[in-house]
Amino acid sequence: MFTVLVFNYICSKTEPMKFNLLLFFIIIISLESTAQNFDSDYEILKDTSENVLNFVNTFRVDDLLSKKKRSAEKKIRAYRIQLFSGLRSGSNQTKIIFKKLYPEIIVENSYEQPYFKTKVGAFRTRMSAEKKLIEFKKYFKSAFIFEEDIAIDKL
Repeated sequence: MFTVLVFNYICSKTEPMKFNLLLFFIIIISLESTAQNFDSDYEILKDTSENVLNFVNTFRVDDLLSKKKRSAEKKIRAYRIQLFSGLRSGSNQTKIIFKKLYPEIIVENSYEQPYFKTKVGAFRTRMSAEKKLIEFKKYFKSAFIFEEDIAIDKL
């Protein structure tokens, strides 16, 4: 508010040429008073820094992390066979027996309250799961087929 009053006073008392010259000097003085000397700051930083910094290419790291995240998020619908549902010890025994009989097929123990479950395989079609189910029923009488979303990185 004060600057507006001073400005109005100057405008009313001075001629246009003097006013322009006065305005020019006011602007120069205000710029000079707020300016910083960057060269001297740089010299201080340059003199005090004795350590060498090694930079890691963060773009590459970020890219790898995003690829990992995307692969973990991708899931597919698959048919699986559940061999057992019950106590943890029974689930672990079923997994050991199955691994001895079929070492090439993936086996997974999971916990869905209040049961531990032993799940095997990941089949694209129900027909291929049914073929394996017939084979597995020889050893695991309570086995059945169900559908589940499986993360791609598990396969």
